[in-house]
Amino acid sequence: MSNTSAELRVLNSQDAAKLLYSNTTAACLITLASSSALAFGFSDSLVSSTKLIWWGCMLLTLIPRQLDGYFWQRKIQPRRDFDGDAAQRRFGIGCLTTAIVWASLPLLTFDRLNMIEFSTTVIVLSSMAAGGQSILAANARIAISYALILLIPISILGITSQDDFRILLGGLGLVFGIALVFTYSKAVKFTLESINTRNMYLAMGEQLREDKQQLGKVNKELSQAYDKLNVVNSTLEEEVNKRTEKIAKLSYLDPLTKLMNRKAFTHTLSKLTTRAAQSNSDLALLFIDLDGFKKINDTMGHQIGDSVLQEVTRRISAFADTNKIGRWNGDEFLVALPYSDSQTAQAIASAMISSISQAIVVNNSSMHVGATVSIAMCPEHSTQAAELIQFADLVMCEQKATSNRLPTVFSNELQQRIVASQSILEGLQHAIERQQFYLCYQPIICAKDNTFGSFEALLRWDFADRFIGPDQFIPLAEKSGLIISIGAWVLNRACMDASHWQHAHNAAVSVNVSVIQLMDDSFIRALDNALRSSGLPPDRLHLEITESIFVDNKSKIKQQLKEIQTRNIQVSIDDFGTGYSSLSQLQTLSVNQVKIDKSFIDNMNNNGEAIIRATLFITSELNCKTVAEGVETIEQVEALTAMGVDFLQGFYFAKPMRNEQLIEWLNPINDITSVASATK
Repeated sequence: MSNTSAELRVLNSQDAAKLLYSNTTAACLITLASSSALAFGFSDSLVSSTKLIWWGCMLLTLIPRQLDGYFWQRKIQPRRDFDGDAAQRRFGIGCLTTAIVWASLPLLTFDRLNMIEFSTTVIVLSSMAAGGQSILAANARIAISYALILLIPISILGITSQDDFRILLGGLGLVFGIALVFTYSKAVKFTLESINTRNMYLAMGEQLREDKQQLGKVNKELSQAYDKLNVVNSTLEEEVNKRTEKIAKLSYLDPLTKLMNRKAFTHTLSKLTTRAAQSNSDLALLFIDLDGFKKINDTMGHQIGDSVLQEVTRRISAFADTNKIGRWNGDEFLVALPYSDSQTAQAIASAMISSISQAIVVNNSSMHVGATVSIAMCPEHSTQAAELIQFADLVMCEQKATSNRLPTVFSNELQQRIVASQSILEGLQHAIERQQFYLCYQPIICAKDNTFGSFEALLRWDFADRFIGPDQFIPLAEKSGLIISIGAWVLNRACMDASHWQHAHNAAVSVNVSVIQLMDDSFIRALDNALRSSGLPPDRLHLEITESIFVDNKSKIKQQLKEIQTRNIQVSIDDFGTGYSSLSQLQTLSVNQVKIDKSFIDNMNNNGEAIIRATLFITSELNCKTVAEGVETIEQVEALTAMGVDFLQGFYFAKPMRNEQLIEWLNPINDITSVASATK
């Protein structure tokens, strides 16, 4: 039996019809008894003739329903190919017709019913509506419509009447009807899900039985072939089998973990994805990468590392069949989970991570490794094994880059982002030789005498006539290691440009330096080459570093900065106050300048001014100069100058401009007044 969604829907519809019709006789009898009680239970009623006619209509409605139920049981239900949707519609017509007849009673007799008769009618209709929950739970439309038809008319009549008891009972009926809608919804959902689950398991069981029969047939054929070969030469057969088994293990099994190797798992996954696509069922592929395993391998030896991998294999095997687990590479594993949707896969992945993260004891030593798990789905993302593995690997790379350790499912958005990043990364590799990089310069003004203190060099990239911002390509350059060559180009270009500034021959050029550059052993040599080839005096070169570089390897940073400052090159801390700064770091590293972040300038009217004043006090005590970034108004200029900030930088004075524009811009500029007027 093929477990397709169309066949499953047909089975579900047929089972729903069976549930509806299974209670037809009981429902008709209850309805007849209840309607008879209302029609004949009040002998002194003023509406006995109307009720008698109404009861006759009810009887005429119930007789066809009972006949339909009898016809269903005898003629339709025994057939396996009956139309479940049509059967439900036919049942619904009879059921809702009965509900309409019920609802007509209060409409015909409302004004002539006394309190007891009205109360009894409300109670009977409410009971009938509530009783339909178990009978009609297989069809949401019929169930909810039945309850609303019974209760809404009499409730509205009661609410809109002049009698208090009618209003009260009408309100209670309306509330009860609304409550029944929610109750019916849950009952219907539960019933339909139960039907669906039952049929899915039946279909899966049928498929498994077919597979078992097929496997039995194949085994029988193999057994017969084996017997024939055994008659020829049983000894040779035994030897061949032993050699074949050994070769298979060497070819398809990982010798350490006894899991499938890369080749075997790819072959197995290809079969599983084909089967999932044919049966229209989900299959999840989990890509597992161990965190911290390399450190164990390097510090404690490969023998301990192998034991750790074997224990991790045992823990992973608790969540999946070993014939669906493979060792991909080193400390990477792949797990195939047939019949698992993305939510189930994420839950299993989380459980795996928790299990793997438990302490591993080897030779009385306790060790811990973590795990990062990425997920790709078949057929949602791909039905090809190789492509599915590639997608899971892409997610893994993204997780490692962002430090995200939660199980993550592949998405088209992620793929587009990765492809875009890859395109940018490929462009970065050729940006220098294709002359796509250029520098812009923004002046830094001395607050006291309105002269140019320095010009900050800002890297820009024209990538195939498309501007790519530094915030987008600098992180990629750092991750790929291209920042070393790009940073060297920026240093050389900035020093060369600054050496030709005739109208600002005393001004320095300020260059941003990445932590990757600063930690590189070749950085000092690149710095010396830039100064030597340009002829720029070292005191006219400032280097800006972000305070986040102080987090790792402080001794290395301290050594590099000392080498820089012995050359009479000044060092500035950029974005001060937004990262990991501390007074001890400022004191130990002896920087020359501190740049106050733009966020504090923008927030001067609130807490920004207090932070700026505190920064000025600290830098004054440590004999550092200060630069305020992001100055955009004359009010900010005046306030910062009054506070004692040494240098000012921002759009109020000038936007970043290319070197050619800067040279033209410098010609008429002599002081801050003309700077400001030239930019307005």
